[in-house]
Amino acid sequence: MIGAPGLLAALALVATSALVPVAGAAHAGVAAPARRALETARAARPRAASGVLLALGDSLAAGYQPTDGSSLPPRDPATGEPDRGYPGGYAEDLASGLGLDLVDLACPGETTRSMTSTPARPACAAVYRAELGAASQLQAAEVYLERHRGEVRLVTLDIGANDVLACVSQAAVDFACLARAEASVPAVAGRIAGVLAKALSADDPGARLVAMNYYDPLLALAYRPGGARGTTDAALSLALFEAFDRLLTAAYGREHVLVANVSAAFQTGRVAPPLRYSGRLLPRDVAVVCRLTWMCPPPGSTRAPDIHPDDAGYRAIAGAFSEVLGGG
Repeated sequence: MIGAPGLLAALALVATSALVPVAGAAHAGVAAPARRALETARAARPRAASGVLLALGDSLAAGYQPTDGSSLPPRDPATGEPDRGYPGGYAEDLASGLGLDLVDLACPGETTRSMTSTPARPACAAVYRAELGAASQLQAAEVYLERHRGEVRLVTLDIGANDVLACVSQAAVDFACLARAEASVPAVAGRIAGVLAKALSADDPGARLVAMNYYDPLLALAYRPGGARGTTDAALSLALFEAFDRLLTAAYGREHVLVANVSAAFQTGRVAPPLRYSGRLLPRDVAVVCRLTWMCPPPGSTRAPDIHPDDAGYRAIAGAFSEVLGGG
């Protein structure tokens, strides 16, 4: 499906930024500035009385940003159990808006396979094992629901993007792997959602489960490197992500799971009216990706592109969840 050399190089860059921590980042927990912000937020706001939002998935659910380094589920020092999550991530934004406490079990780098078996990061595995006696994130979620019956009001899920990125290395794109991922990963994600739906029906029948589709960070190729090649590569990436999102949405639908339309929140596929970013007039979806992620460093910046959302991007994702929940 994808053959452009420029896209191959960009995919390799994206795979690196998605799965490899920033140099010097904290591996054992939230980086110091983020932890200070978390402690401030916890002290300023009392625990909500209306229930818990349980966030599951990969680095997006963990609220990763390249400025914070590598994020792992923090622990509540009083209970030793997984804590509220990370300031600025979509799960934190959504929990705040709904008046819920946040328990964030997400693990950066998680794939559909690792979510059901060995976690993507050893530190995630240690948290799940020590605090919930679980071998995987999915099992940890089931244990948490069983231990806290009647407390969980909402479970959010994002999973699958890292399965696609696993087909990419610095040297090459494995196109057979990409084809298999597009064909199989949505079905596995759907089965994960089905397990969670079954656990909710047993432990928290009043709770809701909402999954999400994905925005296309590679639309930023139309900004960098730009020109005809960048536009062509961005179009190729759009075809891949749109097909993947259709399959993912259909798989969740078979399990009767609601889907937050994050792709629409990022205006994916909408080219007009154009928007300006860093002095350039760009197709609308390209400019939105540049504005809502770290993919488009301004000219002269030493910062490398990164697929993850910034604060505004995480708010947009939270808004997509809120909309499907009836929050506008």
